[in-house]
Amino acid sequence: MTIEIGGVSGKPIQESGDKNNVSATHNSSQKTPAKSSGSGGGDTVSLTSSATQLRELETRISDLPVVDVQRVSDVQRALATGTLELSEADAATNLIEIEKSFSQ
Repeated sequence: MTIEIGGVSGKPIQESGDKNNVSATHNSSQKTPAKSSGSGGGDTVSLTSSATQLRELETRISDLPVVDVQRVSDVQRALATGTLELSEADAATNLIEIEKSFSQ
């Protein structure tokens, strides 16, 4: 069974005879080997510098809070004290903009 995977340059990566030792070569000067999570298989993967940067960015983003805690606290306080001011026009405009972004 042959599986063709397009490389970064658009050229297909050629399958070698040994299916337990797979590697790909690209014209990138920096590569970082990724660790295999399998049990003793000996498979290796080389990542380009772009893939390594994406992995680092993903890690940084995952460390960011999903919610702005200060904003939530401010809204809760305003709701509890009855001082939350809402503009129907602003709410409608924001809702329309959100709907427009979904259609793009």
